[in-house]
Amino acid sequence: MSCSAVPWHTSFIGQNQQHTFWLYAIVDRVMKQVPDLRTIIELGTGAGALSCVFGLWGIERGIPVHTVDKVMRHKPRLLAHLGVVYHEQDIFAPEIKGLIEDAAAAGPLWLFCDGGNKKLELQTYAPLLPSGSIVSAHDLGVEFHHARDAAALCEAGILVPFHPEWWMEGNVQLALYRRV
Repeated sequence: MSCSAVPWHTSFIGQNQQHTFWLYAIVDRVMKQVPDLRTIIELGTGAGALSCVFGLWGIERGIPVHTVDKVMRHKPRLLAHLGVVYHEQDIFAPEIKGLIEDAAAAGPLWLFCDGGNKKLELQTYAPLLPSGSIVSAHDLGVEFHHARDAAALCEAGILVPFHPEWWMEGNVQLALYRRV
């Protein structure tokens, strides 16, 4: 292993994880810089480690946290204890659109796009969000590309890049946008 290589740890409090630990630092920065977020919605629960981090922020802020995935691959008991509501559904189901619209009515939220089609998730749901919301897409440079997948929303004045200097820091691969 070279001196510059960052070792990959594969779990967080017993939950398998599919990202680097540095992503948690970026989540902390976003939550500290945007204190008026009223809800967190994660599209694509995956193994559930990031859902746990969002759940902890939900407890800290007293805000609801929802996570959506078609297949349960996490430990539901832990998420339930953290107050994270798991929706075992397709991300584009009418019920999920309703969930996002209801959350948007309460104020700015964080929509974390990490399902199977981040481009479609972003393009479908970002226009529904209120001003000040955060929208992010994981797997930047792999499954999501700013120029191909989000530039049109930025050019249309719907989104603006939020701290692009963080996007690849610590290999987090996370594009962040703020809803105008």
